[in-house]
Amino acid sequence: MPTFPNTARLSQPDHYRRVFDSPKYKVSSGAFLLLATPGATLSSRLGIVVAKKNIRFAVRRNRIKRLVREHFRHHAFDEAIDLVVLARSGADQLDNPGLWQELDKLWRALGQKVNS
Repeated sequence: MPTFPNTARLSQPDHYRRVFDSPKYKVSSGAFLLLATPGATLSSRLGIVVAKKNIRFAVRRNRIKRLVREHFRHHAFDEAIDLVVLARSGADQLDNPGLWQELDKLWRALGQKVNS
């Protein structure tokens, strides 16, 4: 999968609401909170929430979104899930390798919950 296609995105408020209202899986760290629910489609979809309240500068918010999308693209789940990644206020303090490691830990934890 060379790009991040529209079919891999949670694009409408209803999609996000479905995950926020009844997340089946939750995984968190100091920098991120991952909420997931079994997918409504055949493939996994990603939504990213980076609040201006938590991360003030647009450049930093965009960097986090880019890295989360790239991580999602490289790490597929065995079953289709709808996933929302919420960035917390400390996320912009991590450098790119630190952010990647944090996402790796969370992805592994979520993968164990999904596959168990």
